[in-house]
Amino acid sequence: MAKKKAADAAKKASKSGSSKIGTLVRNVRAHWNEPPKGRYMPYKEILSYAGGGIGVKFLAVMATNMILSATNVLIGNALGVKPLHVYIMYFISVLVNIPLSGIRANIIDNTRSKEGKYRPYIVKMGIPSAIVTILFVWFPYQQFGSLFGSGTIFGEEKAYVVTCALILLFNFIQQFFYYFFTEAYDNLIHVLSPDTQERADVATIKGVVYSLAPSVLSLAMPIFAQFLTNNNLYDIRLYRYIYPPIAIVSVILSIVVYANTKEKIVQAKTHVIQIRFIDSLREVLRNKYFWVIAMATWLGFLESSMSVILNWLYNYGGVCSGSVNAFITLICQNAGLVGMLLAPFAIRKWGKRFVLIGTNVMNILFIALMFPVVRIIDMTGESTAAIETWIPLILLVVCYWMNNLMNAFMQILTPSINADIRDYQQYVSGERIDGMFSTITAVGGLITVASSGIVNLLYDKFGINEATAARVLADPEIMNKTLRNGTVVRDVIEAADTSSSVYFALYDGDVLQTVCGVLIIASIAGAFINVFPYFFYDLTERKQQGMVKVLKIRAFFEDFGNDKLSDESLREVVEMVDEARALSGCEKEVFDKEELKNAKKAKNAAAIAEAKKHRREIADRNREIELAPYVLNELDYYNSAIGMRQVDDAKAISEAGLAGLGKFTVAELRAELKEAKALPKGTEEEKEYRRYRIYFCRTRLTARKYLNKYYPNGQAIQKPDDAPLNALFAIEDEYDKREDELYKALFDAGEKKDKAAKKQIQAQIKALKKDFAALNKKIRAEQDARLNYTRCAKPYLDARRVLIKAENYTHFAELEERYRQIIKA
Repeated sequence: MAKKKAADAAKKASKSGSSKIGTLVRNVRAHWNEPPKGRYMPYKEILSYAGGGIGVKFLAVMATNMILSATNVLIGNALGVKPLHVYIMYFISVLVNIPLSGIRANIIDNTRSKEGKYRPYIVKMGIPSAIVTILFVWFPYQQFGSLFGSGTIFGEEKAYVVTCALILLFNFIQQFFYYFFTEAYDNLIHVLSPDTQERADVATIKGVVYSLAPSVLSLAMPIFAQFLTNNNLYDIRLYRYIYPPIAIVSVILSIVVYANTKEKIVQAKTHVIQIRFIDSLREVLRNKYFWVIAMATWLGFLESSMSVILNWLYNYGGVCSGSVNAFITLICQNAGLVGMLLAPFAIRKWGKRFVLIGTNVMNILFIALMFPVVRIIDMTGESTAAIETWIPLILLVVCYWMNNLMNAFMQILTPSINADIRDYQQYVSGERIDGMFSTITAVGGLITVASSGIVNLLYDKFGINEATAARVLADPEIMNKTLRNGTVVRDVIEAADTSSSVYFALYDGDVLQTVCGVLIIASIAGAFINVFPYFFYDLTERKQQGMVKVLKIRAFFEDFGNDKLSDESLREVVEMVDEARALSGCEKEVFDKEELKNAKKAKNAAAIAEAKKHRREIADRNREIELAPYVLNELDYYNSAIGMRQVDDAKAISEAGLAGLGKFTVAELRAELKEAKALPKGTEEEKEYRRYRIYFCRTRLTARKYLNKYYPNGQAIQKPDDAPLNALFAIEDEYDKREDELYKALFDAGEKKDKAAKKQIQAQIKALKKDFAALNKKIRAEQDARLNYTRCAKPYLDARRVLIKAENYTHFAELEERYRQIIKA
């Protein structure tokens, strides 16, 4: 009887599993090119973004290894640059990266292309980044340096100084291309979907898939090191054999991302992007959430100090064989997989803020547990006692695994939070100015570079220096020591291809143990500092969802005012308002948990499914109740006190016309700005009003300065003809419709397995993309020609937009009626 029940249960489970797989397959097929209801990304786009990300991550790992940092092991250990010199070069590279990041920001923030803000740069910047990576590991530094002859410069051999100069030059080039490339990929998720939970879900899929890249590299390096470099992970020959083919594969996979994704910024189709660098900078500086994340990044510089310990214990302590080290690395990498899978569920249940703080606090605990473990592990290679060999190694791996698990949450949280912050920026400023965030982060990197010198000082203070290395090289006991992985220290050092010996100091077990302990203490301090700013982060999921609804309404009315409103946008916004009105003032409902418990007790699958469905419906309704005020307040904005003041100011500017912009002097406008800054800011209403008045006064002041520059001596502002730009926008609309039709036809041809039709449609899509590229060039040229005018006329143009927007909002009843007529038809 028991056997029969077990067999029935197994059969039922198998049937259930098959049913779920079948449902999943059907869902993927149905939504391969079209997203499910309430979502924005079809499965093809999700898988392309994640799968192609393997190439991005491959290149990221390699490029990061060659970009200067305070503790770069490839430059320090493999190429032989001394720790102090690495730090000096790192400081220089950070300084140079600031203007480079400003250039990148200005390019991205003013990009208007059918391809999007980020997609074009994934390939354009990926290819040169891969080329620089290959050159970096293959360049004959010593041979090239010897061409400059013998002698010294700054007290160092000429060949060594030339090597440092070349590394610095490669870094300047790589910083521009690689950061552009990786920021384009990482920031792409911000605009693939406006839904914060979908972004977290996709970030998880991406993280799980593209984490294969560092896992493969981490597994391959120690295995290849056994055969190629006598178990030396820091021999440059190892990188020369592995990096070039992977760099080529990286570029190929990056093309997959570019070809199969589409950006979906919540913005009016007719919105023209023209942003001055200084205006973008000012807007980001006022973003409080950016400062929370930036401070955590800048102040947490010490937390990663302990990241080198496992590799050092293997490479210099010989605590295990290459195969065991590869297995340990693989195990630790898989912690990231587990963390990324758990992250979206944790975010959904507790919210980003709680998960952000909780995982960082747990990190402090697991880093602290490493200290007593490192103190008892044997570094001599002589002990065979379990308590001094494999037991502490296992405990250390457990701590690293848990640390990686906690850090994996950040791989999902970081892009999701950064996307929310950029939504907030668009909500308060009206523009997507994503690129400027990277620029300010680069400037703030000076804080990190200044404080990172602490790590180098710790290295030098506790034994990683030339004096200790010289003592080790002269100590026969250390040089003849056989490590637990079977290698002899003398053999490894003699075979090493490096021009610096300072890291050989770590072959002294006492030095290695001391430095590892110091780095753990530093990491604990860094983790404490890192978590503190997160307590000030209060951008909730509901707030972000409300902002997105407001952005949709604003884009809706902007397109209506420009006579470019689509039926799809009309349907979405009217239905959103209808729902908000229906739920306004309603009380939230609490789900009765007994309903689900009783269904589970009865083991009734249908009842369980129904109870879960009811729970979801209640949660969805409660969410919409919370979001209703965002929608209704936006519709009624110009009936509020601040909205009416904006209309009054706009009327005054509009009635004065373009000629009125030159009525006041720069000095008078500066005085007006000073008065605005002195306004009270005790309440939220006062803060909002003060922000508006400062923006209003500053815009007029900036425009007056440009007026003096471009239209001196009282020249009249020349308004450009809008007809050519509007004609180009009309062509763009036709291309959009054609593209949608072609992709739907392509999907149908795939369903029918019509290869000939598929090939023909793909050719048409390729031709259409060329047309898009040519059209975008014309649009950019037309916009550039208007730039001087838009800078000088900005207060007038803003005033006209406010008046038009306020007028458009009064037509919502007519638009509702249009929608009712459409659905009746």
